[in-house]
Amino acid sequence: MLQKLVINKIINLLSKNFKLFKVLKYVEEPNELDHKVLELENKILKLEAYKSRIEEIEKRLELFKK
Repeated sequence: MLQKLVINKIINLLSKNFKLFKVLKYVEEPNELDHKVLELENKILKLEAYKSRIEEIEKRLELFKK
């Protein structure tokens, strides 16, 4: 019982000194960069969709040229 109490106190003191809770929060929860990456991935997906549409339109135009 006493050992558990002492160990918990030591862990709390160490975590405060090294800001472990902030580090864990930064690592485990989505942060600013995670949001930016998701945003960029969505933009890439949209651009790829536009690219396929453009290629389709170009193929149709070539059919009309013949």
